[in-house]
Amino acid sequence: MRRIAQIYNWYAVVVGMTSYVSTSANKGFRQTRISQAYALVLNLVVVIFLPMALWRAARFQSLAKWLPKFMWITPYVLYSVNYGVTFYTLISRSHRDAILMDLHVMVLKLNREFKRSGKQMDPILRRVFYIKSFTLSYLCWGYFLSVFIFQWGLTWKYFLDALLISTAYSILFCNTYFYFVSFWQIAKGFDLVNQQLVEIVAGRLDSRAEEIRSLWALHADLCRAIHRINRHYGPQMLFSRFDYFIFTVLNGYMGTVYSHFEDSEFWHKFYGACIFWIRSVDFFLNDYIWPVVTQYQRGPGIIHIEDDLTRELSSYLICKGSMKLNLRACGLYSVSTNLWLNMMGSIVVHTVLMAQFHLARS
Repeated sequence: MRRIAQIYNWYAVVVGMTSYVSTSANKGFRQTRISQAYALVLNLVVVIFLPMALWRAARFQSLAKWLPKFMWITPYVLYSVNYGVTFYTLISRSHRDAILMDLHVMVLKLNREFKRSGKQMDPILRRVFYIKSFTLSYLCWGYFLSVFIFQWGLTWKYFLDALLISTAYSILFCNTYFYFVSFWQIAKGFDLVNQQLVEIVAGRLDSRAEEIRSLWALHADLCRAIHRINRHYGPQMLFSRFDYFIFTVLNGYMGTVYSHFEDSEFWHKFYGACIFWIRSVDFFLNDYIWPVVTQYQRGPGIIHIEDDLTRELSSYLICKGSMKLNLRACGLYSVSTNLWLNMMGSIVVHTVLMAQFHLARS
């Protein structure tokens, strides 16, 4: 998993998401003048030239034979939202880099604790991390490969436009991936705290008072870290959720229309369907990680203690039970899988409305 994180960091540097380069597990991240200049120049290129590239792509789709004339505005709406979210993601890079450095300090501390205690993370967390890494890899490489497959043979202007648009989409995907990994690291820390707590209660650890104080401090650090992450990432994820909603509704409609077009190609439909469903799984994991963190933060149920296990443990259990995570995105809503299901229901309703409007005008 460490190698996957390093590959992701290098990819994020290439697309201009961050200027901090991963060096090693011990040295952490390093920012140089070259990486700063590269990220700044690439961000300026995306911000300045992306609107024209998206406008040409929207005009190309609006003139396609398979798209009805009365729905010509659909691609313009889609790409306008894409640009707005990309622009906000780029201008908030400084806050994201600050969270990255704070999170790295926490990760180093957790790695030392795992190594010292000899514990292993929950297999569920490991599997979720691999699934999220797969969806990110598929989406990023899928968009970049489409540049060489579908745009090959066209003019260099269209080729560069497609490459720039693929870079912008990669920025959006990497942003949600870093958000997911940040919460995933916190969940891993709470999992370690819970395992250590079970060992302490079972009486299998010496110096239990010292261990309790250490767990108490680690638990408090994790709670503070997750609140900082939620505070900085709340607006970004709110915009990302709106972008995903618009993407799913409009692409669901346009994909349905294109699939019924006589001259449509099977590989185009297969590629679009894969992107559509993989991105749905990818965004589902963003909502899935919230209740997972809350579940691990609560830890095991109430433990009945028969001996005098020191006041530290009693105080810690009372404090831990009262420290409930009330995470809300921008103070507006709590994220959960139920929210994702409600959002998907709304997406289906809006897609059906567009299909009804299409049939009424046809």
